[in-house]
Amino acid sequence: MTPGTTSIFNSLRFRLIASVVTIEIIMLSLLVWNNISIIQTTHTDRLRDTAASMLQQIANTSGNYMMAVDYATLEDYLSNIISYKELSYIVVLDRDDNAVITLGDAPSPPWPQTDTHPAQVSDNIYDVAKDIDVADLSMGRLLMGFSLSLMDNAIDDSRNRGITIAAIEIILTVIVTVLIGLGFTRRLGVLANAAAEVEAGDYSVTVPTETDDEVGKTAHAFNRMVAEISSRTRQLKKEEKITQQLLAENRLLIQKSLEVQEEERKNLARELHDELGQCITAIQADAESIRDLSTQDDKRINISANAILNVSAHIYDVVHSMMHLLRPSVLDNLGLVEALKDEIDAWSKRNPKTSCIHSFEGDLSDLGEHTNITIYRIVQECLTNITKHAHATHVNIKLVHDSDKLHLLIDDDGVGMDVKSSNRGLGLIGMRERIQALDGVFFYETSPDDGFRVSIHIPHDNHSES
Repeated sequence: MTPGTTSIFNSLRFRLIASVVTIEIIMLSLLVWNNISIIQTTHTDRLRDTAASMLQQIANTSGNYMMAVDYATLEDYLSNIISYKELSYIVVLDRDDNAVITLGDAPSPPWPQTDTHPAQVSDNIYDVAKDIDVADLSMGRLLMGFSLSLMDNAIDDSRNRGITIAAIEIILTVIVTVLIGLGFTRRLGVLANAAAEVEAGDYSVTVPTETDDEVGKTAHAFNRMVAEISSRTRQLKKEEKITQQLLAENRLLIQKSLEVQEEERKNLARELHDELGQCITAIQADAESIRDLSTQDDKRINISANAILNVSAHIYDVVHSMMHLLRPSVLDNLGLVEALKDEIDAWSKRNPKTSCIHSFEGDLSDLGEHTNITIYRIVQECLTNITKHAHATHVNIKLVHDSDKLHLLIDDDGVGMDVKSSNRGLGLIGMRERIQALDGVFFYETSPDDGFRVSIHIPHDNHSES
């Protein structure tokens, strides 16, 4: 069975027709069975009453003829009666149970037992008998037998007529049910197909409202619903397009901001090195000259000169640290690998309880300035987060450059974080934006008490030197 098709046994059309036909067959079968039972009871009761009436009348008349010993006239009288269509035989017995008159298909002695009801007959002959009495004087007995063939034929005819009528009613019911069911289920099928098209995204479909019945009202409501969904969908798509455009603009703005930030840091670091560094060097040289030119006995000059030297040295260290945070000179002078090693070594000295293992594979000397600073800042951000939040004992950093991509993997065994928490900070967002600016892929994996893993993949075309 192909997708989208319905099995015949699951079809509403089949179930509707089958249910109506089944109920009709059951009801008509019960009606026919009940009618046959009534017909059989009616015929047997009629035959019993007829037999009792004729038996009583013939016995009374026969008694008078037997009292006058006029058997010839009695036989003529009974000869007219024997022609009755259901009467099989008549036997008149005298006081000694000898047959004096026998008409029809009379049985031979011994005479048959009297039947109580036609429904209990087993030999197809309803045998009845009555004593012939005149003025309380027994003259003999009257035996009569009634054939059940005509009654059985009448019952069979009635049964056949009932079955024929029931069959005709069933056929007509099937035809009417099929016609009504086809019309009804066809309209429901149109609704079902329209709903499937809407599910597939086609909101231009409409269902014809043929009549103003329940299905027509449903079709009308369906059309209104589809029109409303179509209108809202168009509005949502429009809003989604605007949202995507704003998101793209925001992302571009973030990326430009990061680029400007790095450029300002670079310029600021250069200014600190060129201007403030030279000034500090000049101050130190002047302080040394003052100390050297002063007499040995002038302790105040020596103390002041040494103080200037110490303060200038401290200022130089602070400036050097600031320049390193703003833009590590080793990154521009010696490349990414040496800059990362320098950053990791400095971090390890500040966090002696945490073991940091790093490895670098492939040619990492020709990645480009943008890629270098991006990788450096991400490693720097991850190490800062580990210090602040992870409480890790082991950190692994792996940078691999193969023929297709640049891969950076950083993982720790710290406390991890709940990804559903809203307190995730801006660090992850900043890292993601930096990588997406290079058309790379950034994702992380973490859960409470299960560490934190960062995985970055940058295509080769976006990290090579332009």
